[in-house]
Amino acid sequence: MNIGIIGSGKMGKRIAEVTEEYQHQPLSLTESLQATEELSFAQTPAVMIDFSHPAGLDKILRYSKAHQVPLVIGTTGYTEEQFAEIAQAAQTIPVLYSANFSLGIMVMNRLIKQAAKDLASWQIELIEKHHSQKKDTPSGTAKRLVETLQSVRELTPVYQWTDEPRKDQQIGVHSLRAGSFPGEHEVLFATKDEVLSVKHEAFSNRIFAEGAVQASIWLAEQSAGSYQLEDLFEPRGGA
Repeated sequence: MNIGIIGSGKMGKRIAEVTEEYQHQPLSLTESLQATEELSFAQTPAVMIDFSHPAGLDKILRYSKAHQVPLVIGTTGYTEEQFAEIAQAAQTIPVLYSANFSLGIMVMNRLIKQAAKDLASWQIELIEKHHSQKKDTPSGTAKRLVETLQSVRELTPVYQWTDEPRKDQQIGVHSLRAGSFPGEHEVLFATKDEVLSVKHEAFSNRIFAEGAVQASIWLAEQSAGSYQLEDLFEPRGGA
């Protein structure tokens, strides 16, 4: 199967390597995303994986819809309007979006959701660390973790430093950018006498590439709809 890869950076190269390991053919753009008005591959891919930049979304969606190519999106930093465009595209093509393609993060989401239910009176803080070149703050994964917690608790994120004490219905989100951290996310549940920590560390971007390739192979067989990484393991059909 031909898998179109959008993104020429480290992730794009790693995805191409993993695609070949899975016995599929990676296809790169014939011209860079920034240099062309419309996407172009040597041949139409069976599915596409996007790890590029939010500015290229319109071009990517146009190509995907015009050629009916399922689309896996790992790019982060989208606006609310862009997420609406992605949702609209999913009415005619299969689209799977995830801010993090790590299977460990997927399980972490489940764990913190259960902990937030069981420890309803405990305070919650989130700490995320990434390399100094990461552009979006907080990370897309951190935002997803907050959304998971908000699905079971009324929580207001606090993203900036403050001189005021933390309120029970607030969750502090702390972003660190330094060195070459591939990615680290930790959710702390705290009360007066004890702390529970749920932490995930990524030591290589290979885990994200492998998750994206697995998702693309699965998505190529799906009908139009909006999908999440969890659907690979708990199928629910398009939504």
